[in-house]
This record gives sequence, C-alpha cells and structure tokens, in this order.
Amino acid sequence: MFAETFRATWRTLTAQKRYTLLNLAGLALGIAVFLTMALIVRYETSYDSSVPNVSHLYAVDEAFRPAGHAPADSDFISFVPFPFLKQDFPEISSAIRVLQETLVVRGGTILAQEKVTMTDPEFFSVFVLPLLAGDRATALDGPGKVVISADMARKYFGTEQALGKRLRIDNGQTDAIVTGILAPQPPNQTMQFDVIEVIPTGWLSKPAFTNWGSLWGTIWLRIDDPRDIPRIHAGLAHYPYTHPGNWTKDMLQDMFGTGGLDLLALKDFHFHAADIGEGGNSRALIRILGLIGLAGLATAIINYVNLATSRSALRAREVAVRKVLGATRPRLIAQFMTEAYLMVMIAAILGTALTELALHWVNLWGGWTLLMDWGFVLSVDALVVLGAGTLAGFYPALIISSFRPAAVLAASKTPAGGRIESGLRSLLVVLQFSFAMTLAICSLVMSLQARHVRTLDRGMTQDGLIVIPALDDASLLSRQRDIMARLAQVPGVRIATRSDIYPYNAVNNEDWLLVGHPEKHSMNWGRATEGYFDAIGAHLLAGRFFDPHHGQDYPASPFTAGNGTSVILTRLAAERFGFASPQTAIGKDIQESGAPQTYHVIGVIDDIRIHSANAPMKPLLFTGASGSFPYIGGLIRYNGASAQIEMERLAKAWAEIAPDVAFSARTASDLFAEDYRADESHGALFGIGSTVAIAIACLGLYGLSAFNVSRRRQEIGIRKVLGAGTRDVLWLLLTQFLRPVAFASLIAWPASWGLMRIWLSTFDDRISLTPLPFLAVTAAAIFIAVLTIITQTRRIATLPPATALRQNG
Repeated sequence: MFAETFRATWRTLTAQKRYTLLNLAGLALGIAVFLTMALIVRYETSYDSSVPNVSHLYAVDEAFRPAGHAPADSDFISFVPFPFLKQDFPEISSAIRVLQETLVVRGGTILAQEKVTMTDPEFFSVFVLPLLAGDRATALDGPGKVVISADMARKYFGTEQALGKRLRIDNGQTDAIVTGILAPQPPNQTMQFDVIEVIPTGWLSKPAFTNWGSLWGTIWLRIDDPRDIPRIHAGLAHYPYTHPGNWTKDMLQDMFGTGGLDLLALKDFHFHAADIGEGGNSRALIRILGLIGLAGLATAIINYVNLATSRSALRAREVAVRKVLGATRPRLIAQFMTEAYLMVMIAAILGTALTELALHWVNLWGGWTLLMDWGFVLSVDALVVLGAGTLAGFYPALIISSFRPAAVLAASKTPAGGRIESGLRSLLVVLQFSFAMTLAICSLVMSLQARHVRTLDRGMTQDGLIVIPALDDASLLSRQRDIMARLAQVPGVRIATRSDIYPYNAVNNEDWLLVGHPEKHSMNWGRATEGYFDAIGAHLLAGRFFDPHHGQDYPASPFTAGNGTSVILTRLAAERFGFASPQTAIGKDIQESGAPQTYHVIGVIDDIRIHSANAPMKPLLFTGASGSFPYIGGLIRYNGASAQIEMERLAKAWAEIAPDVAFSARTASDLFAEDYRADESHGALFGIGSTVAIAIACLGLYGLSAFNVSRRRQEIGIRKVLGAGTRDVLWLLLTQFLRPVAFASLIAWPASWGLMRIWLSTFDDRISLTPLPFLAVTAAAIFIAVLTIITQTRRIATLPPATALRQNG
C-alpha cells in the first residue's frame, strides 16, 4: 500500500511541475531562513556553555545608584574588595582577579601586541579549561610562568609543542617559561584567553588595585552550593562601605549611592554586557531573529497550504473518479499527506544546502562564527519535516478528500471551495505580506540609522586622522615626546600630538564644581599636548585654544601647576556647570571635587562624541600638558597619501625609535566604524529576511492568481460582451489581487513602527521615524506584486470574449 501511495504521489508531483516548483521554492527558502536563524539563536544562547562548571561561576558586578544620576552597572570593577571576599564569605570556593591588557609580547624574532590576561595562581580552580599540554595544578603556581593558547604557540614557535619555550611580556626584565598550552576555545565564549600569567608585582600598585573608581578588570568566583547565593548577594549589596580602602564615605556615596556590588552568573554575562553597553548582541535582538526564523517557516507553510487548497478544485474530478473506483477517504488523506511530507523533505534538503551556502555571508555580516553542526541541523530538519509536513498537509488533505463524487461529476464547473475558503486564502496572503513588509520596513529604518551614525558629525574630522594606541606602553612613558617628534618628521604628517582622549578612550572621570557653588558635575577629563585641537579639527565656540605662549596652558603636569591652570570645556560641560552660553563660561574658575587647585576656563568647543551613538554624549574637560602621562594615544593628522601608505611610513619610523614595542595604529574612521557596523549587518540580515519573505509571498500570490484567473475566464468573457474594455478588466483584476497587499500594510505599519520606536530609543543620537520608509516599502511591495501577477492578468484581460466563453473553468 505504501509503495502504491508513494508512486501516486510521485506521479502527481512530476505531472504538476509548475505547482511543485512553486511549493519547493517557497518551502526551501522558508526552511533556509529558519535553519539560519536557529543556528544564530543556538550560537548566542549557548554562550559559555562549554566552560566547565559554568553553573557555579559568577562575576562580581558594580552597581552605581548615586542620588540625582541614572542607575548604571559595570562588569569591569575595582580590585579593592578582592582580599576580603573569601574572608567574609567562606561559601566562596575560589576567587580570582582577571585583568586583560594589550601588552607587547616577544618570542624569538616575533614582536607583537597581544591580549595578556593577568590573574591569580588559583586561575584554573575557577576556569577549569582543558590543556593540550601542561599541568593545571602547577602551570600558574608562581611568577615567571605563562600559559598560552594553541594559536599563540603556532604564531610564536611554529608548533603547538611549545612547553618550555620562552616569551618576554611587557618588556620585562626576564623571560616567562611556557608551562601550558590551552586547547582551542569555542568562539562563543565570553572570556577568551591568549596569554595568561600571574599578576606581576609591579602591577599591584596601580589604581585598579587601590582605587574604588578604577574599573579595569573582573573578579570571578566559584560558588559550589547554589543555596549560598542569596546570602552572598545580600552581603555584597553595600560592600564598598564595609571595605572603603583609601576612599572616604563621601567619595563612596558620590560614586555608589545606595548601590554596591552584585553577583552575575557567567551564563548571563554575555547578554548582560550588551544590556549595559559593554558589547555583544542584546537578548531582544536574538529573540527577534528567532521570531524571524519561525515566521519565515510559517510563511512557507502558509504558502503551501494556500497553493494546495487553491488547486484542490482542479483535483476535484480526480478525487471523485478515485472514490467511484473504490478509494476511501483515509487512503486519499494518506496520499495527500505523503505528498506534503515528500515535498517538505525535498525542500529541507534544498534549504539545508542554501543555509550552508549562506553561512559565510551571515558570519561576515553578523560577526558570528557559525558552523554547520550536522547533528543539530539534521535534528532540526527532521522536526521541520515532521511538523511542517503535518501542518502543511493536514488541512488541504481534509479539504480535497471531502469532495462528493456525485456533486463534482454532475457539476459543469469544478468547485471553488466557497467564500470561507476563498477568504481564508486571502487572509493567509495578508499575513504573508504583513510579515514581509514589517521586516522590510525594519531593515530600511536600521539601514537609515546606520547611515546616520556613519555620517554623524562627531565634533572631530575623522578623515586623515590616525590614532596610535601603542604609545600607551608603560616602557615608553619617558620617551613619549621623542617618539612623537620622530613621527612628526614622517612625510605626509602635518601634526603629531598626544592625548588620553581619543576615539573610544576617555578613561578619567571625576566630579567637578564651579568655584563658589556646591553642585558637583561628573565629567570625563583628559590632557592634550600642543596641536591636539588642530589635529582633531575641533570647532571653537568661544574663547581660544591652548597656546604655548601662555604659561598656564601647557604645564608639565596640570594638576600640580597651581591655581589658574587653563582648561577648555565642551559645550555640554559648560551647560552642566550652568553657563547660559559658551561665551559666559570664559574667564570662570572651576575645581575638582575635594581638591584645592582651581582651573581657569579659556575656551569652549563644540561637543565631541568620543563613544558610541548609543551612549549619551559625555561632557569633556581638557587641560594642556607638555610632560608624559599614562593611558595615552598618539594622534597623527596627515595628507597627501593613502591611509595604508601613511601607516607603513609611521610603522617604519616607529621601528627605528621604539623597536622594543610593537606598532599598532588605526584610522579614526575605522575606529568609529565599529559604531555602525553591527547595525548595518543586522539591517542586512533583516533585509535578506524580508527579501525571502516577499519572495515566498509572491510565489503564493502567483499561484493564487493563476488559479483565480483560470476560473474567471467566462466571467471576463461576459464582462467584455457587456462592454467592458481590456483596461477595465485589467484594473478589476489588479485591484482584487492587490487588495491583500494593501490590507497587509495596515498590519505592518503599526507593528514595525512599534518595533523601530523601541529600537531607536537605544540611541542617544538617532533619526526621526518618518512615514518615508513605510511608504517606500509599501510602494515596493505593490510594485513587486504587480510584476508577479501582471502577465497572467494581462493575458486573460486581452483574451477575446468568444475564446473565453468557449472554455470551462
């Protein structure tokens, strides 16, 4: 029986080639979208799941709740509380500090900058990472030892067999011996480790270890018994006030307010980082992508149901004859269900192939490292075939097998299914186009926002500006001026200057106040050497820039230069101090909270957006400086050459004067590009999803229109006999077929408006949500729908009345 049913199914599918191809195309595209989104969702939601004991690992988070300020959280914290944690909470099995810095690493003849993890000897008691070689118990049990990844071993030594080899880190006095080789780490792991060493003694005096306000690293805890979490959580709530370190209660109150420390599970770390603006994809975005995958599959199933039920009338006589010859309804249902399962199975194979072909571009656009996990993919395919085949085939099977032989064979026309079924098919088309248009509108809005961020006036001229973070190396502190003087001699360089405020770098933050006023204002502040404001192209609003001919403008150290040291404010900083206009700020004195020295405002410049367009604009305060200072970057303004050529020239000059430090530099444009690349990529994914959804919807519309046109030949012939012209008939058919598209816009507009309003609210600088994207997508959908059905409608509209009347539906 099964073999006979299969043969009948195969004959039907091969006999109706156009119908089969339409269904296969729609289902394959829908399954490809679903599989791709399923891989993305699995990749994102399984972050850190490969880390051993992941359910017992927690990060310590800082929660800021100062009065008068918006609440904030940070995964990067101070190490001040670390020595007391296990003492105050015996339930903590193990605790480590993790500080990741980009440092110079030398191995043999290779010199480069790498992300170095400095941690405690108990590192492997928290992160029990697998080793290809070495012993976790002794690999980091003291100074002078280093554990590296397999990639680092191949890079520096040409082989993974690197135990006993030597690396020099951060230009130290002695080499470290390689005592462990890490096994390859999955890409969806939050903490990636390349080079691991015990925290050098010299680093223990840095601000991160002594100052509550220095948020450099992370503290990780292993808590074996989950029942201990509530007590530890409650004890950390106001922990800074229990161990203030070298801070006063007032200083802690200004920073933390009613906040303190908190616990954050490693399994939640990835999405939490995105929620507080520290990188990663948001949970909401991943949920939306998951819904897109489900909706894409649902659209394909709807398309199959629509085409199957619309063609059911054309198969009515076949069913009637088979029933007369003895076929039972269960036998017919079995055949139609087999058709559906076979169709979905073939489509699943095609969809899987499309998914594999698309993964390269999806990874490129989305920043993922997705792989075809065949165990997962085939399991999903099996569920899709079973579920989609049942959903797609059951309703058409019931409809087609229910026809009565006598009524069908006695009728002059095949049954059309009635108004209810016709209305249902139209509703399904509306749902298809609603989903497709919603995606298209969202894609267009995201692309417009990404373009807005790309062309955003950030208060600095990006083109022709190179940033050199390598200058921040501690070994170069005393040579900063000599290095910049040498780089200034490179052909094409107009200005060579230094500052600790440059794209995505503004690390200093303190409370400042207007002299004679008690109100405190949180400001990012930094130092700038001669030429800085010309180099970045700052816009002066009032006063003047720093001038080397004014003694208080460029002191060696602005914080010990005495009262009257010059400062320059941005527009927002001037507003925070309460100045009515930039001009009224000139000549006023300000001071850092808790410090006696006063500073004299000599200029106000337009705001500079150092950070992401998502983050609020930061008020900035600049002092001049001629000496050396930390957390610095070199800034080069150049012309007359491409960025690549100028980089090569700078690298060559750098190697001459600082051969012991690897050169690293990026253009300002490239740094700021990180601000919009993710949104452009996500917009591209939405665009692909909307294109596929519209294609599936158009396939359904094409099949539906073909059926309706074939059934209305005699009606059109009668209309023509009664005087209707070709244009009248064409207009009638087009308006009826396009009505579902128009109704779809009534659903898509409010849905996409709500989604994009929420999404745009995450940006501090954003576009206005105008009707233009909605109108553009609706017009495009109507145009595409017209192209889809115009051939069939025009053919029937131009058919001579006599020809139309001779044909039965």
